[in-house]
Amino acid sequence: MLKRKNFQFVLCLATASLFGVQVRAQSQSNDSLKQAVSELNKTVEVLKRIKITGWIQAQYQWAEEKGAANLDGGDFASNSDQRFMIRRGRVKFTYTQKLSQFVFQLNGTERGVNLVEIFGKVTDPWTKSISLTAGVMNRPFGFEIEQSSSVRESPERSRYSQILMPNERDLGAKITFEPSVDKKFYGLKIDAGFYNGQGIAVPGTNSSIASTGAFVNDGVNEFDGFKDFIGRLSYYRNSKDERYRYGIGLSHYNGGIVNRSNILYELDGNSYVAADTTSQTFKGKSASRKYVGTELFFSVKSILGKTTLRGEYIFGIQPGVDNSSRSASALPAKKAAYLRDFNGSYAYLIQRLGQTKHELVLKYEWYDPNDKLSSSELSSNNFGIGPADVKYTALGMGYNYYYDANLLFMFCYNMVTNESTNINGYTKNLGDNVFTIRMQYKF
Repeated sequence: MLKRKNFQFVLCLATASLFGVQVRAQSQSNDSLKQAVSELNKTVEVLKRIKITGWIQAQYQWAEEKGAANLDGGDFASNSDQRFMIRRGRVKFTYTQKLSQFVFQLNGTERGVNLVEIFGKVTDPWTKSISLTAGVMNRPFGFEIEQSSSVRESPERSRYSQILMPNERDLGAKITFEPSVDKKFYGLKIDAGFYNGQGIAVPGTNSSIASTGAFVNDGVNEFDGFKDFIGRLSYYRNSKDERYRYGIGLSHYNGGIVNRSNILYELDGNSYVAADTTSQTFKGKSASRKYVGTELFFSVKSILGKTTLRGEYIFGIQPGVDNSSRSASALPAKKAAYLRDFNGSYAYLIQRLGQTKHELVLKYEWYDPNDKLSSSELSSNNFGIGPADVKYTALGMGYNYYYDANLLFMFCYNMVTNESTNINGYTKNLGDNVFTIRMQYKF
């Protein structure tokens, strides 16, 4: 009888031990599961802060003449008047927290891979209206520079934008004041920053400059100690019923490029002459680069569809070399600097056809790199006068079809006209009209 009781006691003890082991194992299993779920939630929270976007612009182009020099994607090869190309292939990564943001964007085409932008942004925790941005970013000048190429209604930015601020972006830092929708001054935006000045290089976009020998090489490395100031004041708002949108803006660029010699050419009459060096030294000093830009925007929704009018006007002083007024993206190979007074503009008329997916676009633009001389005064017989002083106008006519939220088909014929001058090779209009058919996929 005693043995039987002992056996029952041992059996109960063993059962209790096994149950305890099972409870501890289950508890450990639950802890591991909770830890795994916690880690998963942390990963999900991080992933939720990351946004990946991108677009590809595949296009076919036909030029009026073989080897046409143009700013609709770069010069054609000398024996070609037709081409397929990937104009842009972008991938953009944006990591956003409550008061900070990191952006990294790459561009990949058949011409190579290049950095588009990389910057960090932090917003103040008190007003949430003031932010600091540092890195490679869009220059805060005007509307067109900062407008994404994925939503622009025409294939390319205007001529003056591409010449004065090539590839749109530069390395620097800026402060922005931009109240949120619940603040009193919502719609107002003020940008002010300092930048290296030479911008960044994109493979295959500087072909019309490479042949002139204007620059030693392309890159984002600073080549002088001067910093350029860029500021923009803008105000954009919608009406209460969202039927109207209107905007106005003013921009200023104040900088320069280093003079590598003591020769600085300025216009005097119909020719360039060297500035007086008896009273001042130019070598090592800054050749003035100053722009003033204005912008206007208006759109209205009606039974005809959405109608948009948009335009900008810019004027100022541009330092260049004898055969190029383009802003230097690297140290100029030619040491003598030329100062030119210029002006430029563009205007859009954009009409969405009712509630359809069809859109008509009309764009007119000009860039006059030397607005002090008329076409009849531009002559190769006058010292320093050449192709860099020739005025261009362009009329672009386009049709866009928005297949869905991701896919866009664009058709545009850009008719480019240069003024007839007495400069060799520019006595008549060049054959540089370009027709573009583009398919854009955006995600």
